[in-house]
This record gives sequence, structure tokens and C-alpha cells, in this order.
Amino acid sequence: MADLKISELAALAGNNLATADLLAVVDNSASETKKLTVGDLIENGVDLIADGSIPGAKILFGTGQVAGTALADGGVTTAKIADDAITAAKIANEATCDLVTTLPSSGGYTGQLALDTDDNKIYIWDGSAWQSVKGAGSVNTVIGTSSGLVNITISTSGDEVTITPSLDNTTAGAQFLAGPTGAAGAVSYRAIAGSDLPTATSTTKGAVTVDGNGLALSGTEIQINNTVTAETSEHHVVQYDANGLITGGRTITSTDVPTATSSAKGGVFPGSGLAVAGSGQLNHSNSVAAGTYTKVTVDGQGHVSAAENIVAADVPDLDASKTTTGTFETARLANAAITAAKLADQSTVKFGGAGATDNVVTFPDGDFKGQFFFDESTDGDLYIFTGQSFQPITVISGNLVNAGTYNANTNLLTSVTTQGSAAGFTAGAALPAPATTNLNYYVVVDTSGTGTGNAPAVALAPPDMLVSLGTGSTFSLVDVSNAIAGQTAANISVVATGGISSTNCQAALQELDTEKIGAASPTFTGTVLLGQNAVLAFEGSADDQHELTITCTNPTADRTITFPNVTGNVVTTGDTGTVTSAMIADATIVNADVSATAEIAVSKLANGSARQLLQTASNGTDVEFTSNVDVPGTLDVTGVATFDSTSTFAGNATFNGSLIFEGATPDAHELTLSVADPGADVTVTIPASTTTLAGLAVAQAFTKGQAGTPVALTDAASVAVDLSLANNFTLTLAGNRTLAAPSNVTAGQSGVIVVTQDSTGSRTLAYNSIYKFAGGSAVTLTTTASAVDVLAYYCESATRITVTSLLNVS
Repeated sequence: MADLKISELAALAGNNLATADLLAVVDNSASETKKLTVGDLIENGVDLIADGSIPGAKILFGTGQVAGTALADGGVTTAKIADDAITAAKIANEATCDLVTTLPSSGGYTGQLALDTDDNKIYIWDGSAWQSVKGAGSVNTVIGTSSGLVNITISTSGDEVTITPSLDNTTAGAQFLAGPTGAAGAVSYRAIAGSDLPTATSTTKGAVTVDGNGLALSGTEIQINNTVTAETSEHHVVQYDANGLITGGRTITSTDVPTATSSAKGGVFPGSGLAVAGSGQLNHSNSVAAGTYTKVTVDGQGHVSAAENIVAADVPDLDASKTTTGTFETARLANAAITAAKLADQSTVKFGGAGATDNVVTFPDGDFKGQFFFDESTDGDLYIFTGQSFQPITVISGNLVNAGTYNANTNLLTSVTTQGSAAGFTAGAALPAPATTNLNYYVVVDTSGTGTGNAPAVALAPPDMLVSLGTGSTFSLVDVSNAIAGQTAANISVVATGGISSTNCQAALQELDTEKIGAASPTFTGTVLLGQNAVLAFEGSADDQHELTITCTNPTADRTITFPNVTGNVVTTGDTGTVTSAMIADATIVNADVSATAEIAVSKLANGSARQLLQTASNGTDVEFTSNVDVPGTLDVTGVATFDSTSTFAGNATFNGSLIFEGATPDAHELTLSVADPGADVTVTIPASTTTLAGLAVAQAFTKGQAGTPVALTDAASVAVDLSLANNFTLTLAGNRTLAAPSNVTAGQSGVIVVTQDSTGSRTLAYNSIYKFAGGSAVTLTTTASAVDVLAYYCESATRITVTSLLNVS
């Protein structure tokens, strides 16, 4: 490459610059030009830059960022943080207020808050101890008094104050608390005067004068001014005066009673057929023996004068045509009166038989016990009605003897009787052949099957009977099973009894089904009588183990419970809250029904005027509605108390909650006056003048000057300052002192500290690091004896107080 001046070299684009590119550098120590790579220049040249020589504007960071490694721990001071730079998002939880259940031994910094979540009390760390925070406007001291007639006694328990009022004792008996009789004035104890009482009217209670008209005053009692002779055994007609007082009387006579007429009540005397006893009882003059008779004799007044029963001679002969209903009893029929001509066909014997195809006999209903039924089919059997059913009649010479039971399935004898065993029948063996030794012996089929051997080869079923006729090859079959199978309910007779009038099973079943009580929604007519110890049990909507049972105490006489003609619930003695006022008729409950200890709701009393209260009247016994309530004892309101107009409290009033003011407009917005829970007795005094209270979070325009009493600081080597005591302070230096970090620092507080040199002077004042001064230089006080300097301060935060000064004020 040709030698060129630097100005003649071609330009190198910035984005083409590489670490290995070379630069010409003059080495002053060697007095020669040398080469240097771009990488070495940047890497080693940074160390040659003087500290603080590169302005921040020349350094390009990420937007709003400074590399974390570029900040030393604790390198950002308060002065480096802009005002209002720390937002709520930058403050960690519990950084300004620690939520605890037990206060820690110390705070993290002076002014730190701590909330005890057990009792919701708040505390602040003053640098050496936790101090309870008292809310502005809270009441911390309540003072009692015994001046006047009303005495107020105060007692405290924890955070609660109890105010107990009482009255002075009267100086004599029969005194009451009132003002003067004729005009306004001070309240005192005195006796009641006549002029204290209002005059009674026809509509209003009040005082009255006793001046005659049937009344007289005897000492302290009002008495009736009248005297007559007492009468306790007879009823008299009386005379009375204009005041309604009885002046005389005499026994009632018959002439005092008007005579009765057909249209008016009055006195009467007995006529024909009537008599009056000595006791005045009116009765019939006729007398006969009491009883029930079928034939009587009557006199002219309709009285029964004689009575007897009808005898046969009293009944006239009647033609047979007169007997149209009813039946003749057996005793009315003469013996042998029913001849053959009187008997209708089938009156003593009924006829029937088996059907054309099923060979099953259909039995009729029996009309009377002993009636016959003849089977007209080929069998020609005769049956007799026993009152329950038709039973077969088998005519065989000699008696039938039961020999045992027969299994038609195995064709073996199942069991054998003693008589059967003697006749040659053996259990487990086949049926023997008919012979004269077993004539008229029979076995009963106990298991179905087809007979073989000496049994008839036909289908057999229980309870068929096999009878030996003494001859032949097989026993004779008595087909009982088909006879029983052929029966229908209509053909089986029953004896009518009780409330059932039907005489066969089918009709009786139908009659029972018609007259039975249904399981669901039955209907009863007439009286339903439940027997001894019977109860009604209701399952309810759920089929479970719980039922409602209705029973009764054993009645000692007939009792009737009538349900009213209304829809509703039955009320029991164990019920509560069911009876409503609409269920109780007006004037039903009288004074005797109300317990002396009962609490009667105000709604049960007659109405007073709007917003009135019910209280004991001045006489101490009556009650009245009134708009003016005088509470002689403690008024304890556990809920919300609303005062619609002016309320006057003669002593102290205790409120465990808040005071709520509606304002001029009754709407959804109210003003609530609440207090923080005091940790000790606190007194807030409201000035005795018309004013408007200032609020912490409200912009204020004060129309009068505001002044706070300066607090004198105690001179010491380290001067302590409690900013909760005042805004302005005074300090007289008697030596070289240090102004310590104040306690109870609240951001926004400001004021002055007036520092005075003592008579010696030359005293110095050092400052805790919390105090900040212009330019970082602390104020140097005037050292002249008795010199006055003024330090003005402003609390920026709990850890920073800005101070300026007015020196040598004279």
C-alpha cells in the first residue's frame, strides 16, 4: 500500500469496523508511531478515562434503566429519589404497616406502623417504644359530676365507659321532681299542688271537685252520699232519685207484673189441667204411671189419663188379602199344614249334572240345610246341603273303613291305618285285590298318577277315593277331585251372617268388595267407632320409620271435637308461632288471661300519636304515650338510635358505636361520626362557639387564627423532641447539645424550633442525620449570649426532615 496521509485514506464504514482493524497511535514514551487494534484500544482505553468525566447523556442504557451492577449497595440516597417517585406498587407488603398478633420488640424504623389483628389496635414506633395511636376526634376521658339533682358516676372497663346517672334523695315524703307551679323555673323536689293537676273533662282525665250530687268527701275518701236499709234476702222494687241513687224499696207483688197476652210477655196463673206447687213450679195436674204403651185413654186437655197394652181381643179378624208383606214364622204354621200340593217342583230336591264335554258337575246354591241335589248325569249321585256345601251321599251296605293313603304315581300304599293293616293292606306295597276280607275298605289318593294293578287304570288325583266292593279285579273309583274341581264360587253356599246377606261364595265376595273400605281415599258415612286403645297413624309423604299418631286420653264422658269450616292447620300445645292475631276474635283475651310477667308487644296496644313513646305516667301506675321522655335511670340502646329532632343530654352519654347524622335530606347518604378504639381515657373538647369542625382529608379555609401552644424542650446533652406534642417548640441551650431524631414523625408536619443561648452563650447545636439542610451544611447558631435563632422544619417522611433558619433574630 502506498504511503498516504491520514486525510487521504479511504473512509471505513462504522458497521465494517472489526476488532482486529488497526489504528496508528503515537507512543510518546518511545517518540514513534505504532499500530494498535480497535479491540485493544477500547478494552484498555476505558481505564484511562477520568472518573466522572463522561456525562450521563452520553451513555445509552435501556429505556429508563441502569444496570444493576452499576449501583453500589446503599448507593441510592434519599436525595437521589425524586419526590412522588415511590408509588404504591413499589412498596412491599407490610413495609409501612406491620400486621401482627403480638407487637415485635422493636420497629424497623422510626414512624413504622403496626396493626395488632387480635384487637384491631394500631401502634407507631417512636424509635424506642411502640406508642398507641389515638384517632382524631376520639373521646378519651369522660368526667362525672354530682352537682345538681342528677349525679353522674363514671366507671371504665377496658375500652368501655359506663355512665350511671342517679337522683338525689327527696327531703320529705310525697315529693316529686318538677318545676314551679305557676311559671317556668328551676326543677326541684316538692309536694304536688292542686294547681299541678289539669281539670278533668268529659273526654280527659284530670282533677275533680266533690260538691254534692250524690257524692261526699270523707277525709281522703270519696263516698256515696246516700243511706238506705240493706236488704240481702228478698228482691225489691226500688225508688231512686235524680242522681240514680236508691232511696227506698218494697217486696214485689203480683200487681207489679203485667198480665201476659198473646203478643206480650207477662204474669199468668194456672187454668184447667195445670197446677202451681208451693215452690212456684207450674206443672200438669194429671198423673199416670210412666211407661211405653200400645193403647191409651185421653182426656179433654189431651192428657193421657189411662194406659195399657193391646191384647188379642183388641185386634179384629183380618182377611188374608190384608197380609201383603212380611213372612210367617214357623210357629204360625200348623203341623202337617204343608201338603204335597203346596210343595213346588224342586222345592226339596234340585236337579242338575255334569256339562256335555267336561263331565264336571255344576252344583246349584243351597236354599236350606238338608236340601237334596240329584246328579241327573250317568252317575246318578245324590247330594245333601249341609248349610255350607253339597256333600255326596253314597249308599253301600255296611260301613266304609279308611285303610290308608295311595300314591298313584308309584302305585304303592303310602300309609296304612290299623284297620287297614288288619285287613291285609301294607305300607309300601301295592294295592291288594278286592276280596270279602277288605269289603268296604277304601284308600285316599295322595299323589296324582295313573292307576295300575288293582287300581283302576285311569287318571287319579287327590282326594279321589278307591273303594273295595269285595269282588272284581280293581277297586272302584269315587271321583272326588273332579267334583271339587267342578265347583265354582257361585255353587258353594255360605250362611249369611253379620252384615253379609249373600248365601254363596261368589255373591258374598262381591258384597264384601262393594262394602269394603278402600285402602286409598276411603269415604265414611255415619259414625266410625275405633275400639279400645285404637289410634290413627299417618305415614306422611315419606315411607320411613316416622309416623304421626293421633290418640286420645281416656274420656270420662262423651266428648266432641268439632273442626271449623275453614282451611288451616291444627294447633297443639307443643306448637309455637302458629296462632296469628287473625285467629283470635276481638275482645277474646281479657286481663285475667294475661300473665303478670308477660311481655306485651307495643303493637298490641292502642296507637298513640306519630313518633310517641310508651312510658309510666306521673302517677306511677298508669301508662301513657308521650312525646317527651324522661329517663330517670340509664338508657341502654343496643341497636341504632335515631333522633329526629333536638336531643338534650344532661350528663354524659356513652356510645359504643358511631353517631350517624341524616342531614337535611332523608336519603341514602349520611354523615357518620366514629372513633378509633382508645387505648386509654381520651378527652376531646369542642369549643364553646358556633363553628365548623375541620377534617383531615378536607381542604380547609380557616376564618380565625389558629395557634398551638409551643412546647419547651428539655435541655440535655441529647435533646429529645416528640412531634406529637406540638408543632412549635422552644429550647434554651445551657451547653453544647445534639438535636436527637424526633419521635412520632408524621410526613407533612411543619413548625419551628426557637433556640435561645443562655446568658453565657457560645453554645453549639449538632443535628441527627434525619435533619437535612441546604447544600448539605448544617446551620451554625448565633453564639452571642441570649441570642435567638429560629429553625423552621418540614417533615418530608419518617426519615427525612428539611430545616432552614432565621439567625440572630432581634
